[in-house]
Amino acid sequence: MLLSAGGQASGRYLFRPDPELLELQAMEMDEGLRRFFDMHMAESEAERVFTCVNGEGLERKLKVNRAERMLQGRGIKGFFAPYVTAGRLTIEMLADGRVQIASLGQPDATALQGVEVAAEARGRIRTVLDAMALQQRQDDVWFELYDRSRSFRSTTTDLICLPHLRDIEPFQYQVKAVQTVIGRLKGRAMLCDEVGLGKTIEAGICLQEYVMRGLARKILILAPPSLTNQWSEELRRKFNQDFIRSDDPAFAALGEEAWERFPKVIASIATAKRARHARAIAELHYDLVIVDEAHHVKNRNTVAWKFVNQLKKKYMLLLTATPVQNSLEELYNLITLLKPGQLQTYSQFRKNFVEDNQGIEVKNADKLKALLTDVMIRNRRSNVDVIFTKRQASTRIVSLRPEEQRLYAALSQFVREQYTQEHPVFSRFLLKSMQEMMGSSFGALAGTLAKLAADERLDEAGRRTVLEHEAACRELAASESAHSAKIAALIEIVEAFGDKMLIFTKYRSTQELLAQAMRERGYRVAEFHGGLRRIDKEREIAEFRGEAQLLISTEVGGEGRNLQFCNGMINFDLPWNPMAIEQRIGRIHRVGQTRDVHVFNLAAEHTLEHHMLNILDRKINLFELVVGEVDMILGDLEDSEDFSDRMMEAWVRSADETEIARGMEEIGELLLDNKNKLERVKSLDDRIFA
Repeated sequence: MLLSAGGQASGRYLFRPDPELLELQAMEMDEGLRRFFDMHMAESEAERVFTCVNGEGLERKLKVNRAERMLQGRGIKGFFAPYVTAGRLTIEMLADGRVQIASLGQPDATALQGVEVAAEARGRIRTVLDAMALQQRQDDVWFELYDRSRSFRSTTTDLICLPHLRDIEPFQYQVKAVQTVIGRLKGRAMLCDEVGLGKTIEAGICLQEYVMRGLARKILILAPPSLTNQWSEELRRKFNQDFIRSDDPAFAALGEEAWERFPKVIASIATAKRARHARAIAELHYDLVIVDEAHHVKNRNTVAWKFVNQLKKKYMLLLTATPVQNSLEELYNLITLLKPGQLQTYSQFRKNFVEDNQGIEVKNADKLKALLTDVMIRNRRSNVDVIFTKRQASTRIVSLRPEEQRLYAALSQFVREQYTQEHPVFSRFLLKSMQEMMGSSFGALAGTLAKLAADERLDEAGRRTVLEHEAACRELAASESAHSAKIAALIEIVEAFGDKMLIFTKYRSTQELLAQAMRERGYRVAEFHGGLRRIDKEREIAEFRGEAQLLISTEVGGEGRNLQFCNGMINFDLPWNPMAIEQRIGRIHRVGQTRDVHVFNLAAEHTLEHHMLNILDRKINLFELVVGEVDMILGDLEDSEDFSDRMMEAWVRSADETEIARGMEEIGELLLDNKNKLERVKSLDDRIFA
């Protein structure tokens, strides 16, 4: 709110116009707009139409939608057209009940009259004052202002960033956790909330708070490869923070110089710890380092632990729901990254707190708890006021048509033959991708085969084989919409569920196939994929929230989007990474979901996906685990070898169904051992953290 000269509130609010959605006759409201309209609407009002007038006298009726945080109405684009380059506008209620929206006006030219200022500084001060008056974004001007303001930094635990968060309303326990990190823990903390309680949100609020206080400009986030994109999306959407990922072409083009050039970077530890990257990073000073899934750096003898330990950082956050997975030594190693000496030397720690030779039994638990409170925050489901709904999963196994089964078997045999050879065209990664595409649709594979056939490195015999497989795939793809057993099962599930459903597939061609099939049967369908512009993405989400019964989404579409208004999901195909499966489910099953969630999985008999579903469901009940536990169960499996590579090896090394079942069973036993180990860790967790 702006203040008059006498100090009384003038009733005018500042807001920043967002032009992104004006083409859709809407504008997302920032905190200033929401506060203004909250002052003039009853608490019970979800919507209200206001007569608005701009500085040029143009009048429009615009509707405020509180739930969507939108200002909507015909002509809104033209209404805001005069202000397309404005940094901020003012809004106030006129005496006649209309809402006045206007620019800030011109700066006061007399502001420096009578003030003794050195001649060489007067022009610079004039520029800063003008920019402040007009709320303009000029990086050099604002950085100078920022630099001067550092002497006025807040030292309280009051969070100044909360009004500026988007699409989230943090729980009280999350706010309290951030206040503790900023205050008592001095910015070095391990956030160990139980899975599903929102450690990422807490870390994001900490980050935003430090940025807004001017305490963090150089920031590095280290996360598992499968989570880097989600971090990027959520920081942009919820915290208005733009980070570059280390796999971005613009970053890669600069080589090692990129680590210094870009102030805010998200990278996987696997990438950052490589020698050439690690050398460049080691020379830099970071204001804030965040390590997600920090249990992956639990061993101080590994390159990953040593890399994180050598980072020059002022503040540091480690995020993990499992600070202890195998032994108490892991807890010691993580705490040492944050606050060396907090638990003394390892021999002293073992003498004081470890009961047995395996390092899993704790003694002097109360004393250990007291030491941990100086570096750790642990919220548990039993002591927070959050509702968690149940997850129910079912799997539908269908039989392929004889011609589909024959083609699947022929293509699988081709993949097996090439997998054991060192062929310049058929890399193992490519062959694994081809096998995975078959589990989705033959149309998904046809395009890849066409590109392969054009590769000049293929001999004539190889090209002829690839073209034959491509022709067979296209022939079957032409009738998949009408005759596919998986699509028939999909339709049955959608009809029986009778409510909105989110349908996942990994491939665009399969997405197009499913959208066509469902539209032909009278369903209203929204489509979401990574190739859409932001405005188109928002349009599709709005369509699904409104009239569309189905949202068909690709893997990319699943990242960073929370769709808790929907509680039904179908995995038309399954990614071979269990973490990716969990991320799909997490779009609808997370904090904020008020209904039980139903997950349906589709797979064809005698396919690799059929065997994978069998071990994931039968051995560890993957689809009914608490969100976050999958990563704990994968554990050392993922550290030593990618789960999908293990699946592929078992598949290609087997000559028949019996051998395939035996190979899959071995993988299943490893997962089961890890799940049993997780139960033992939970018991230890109760003793230390309860």
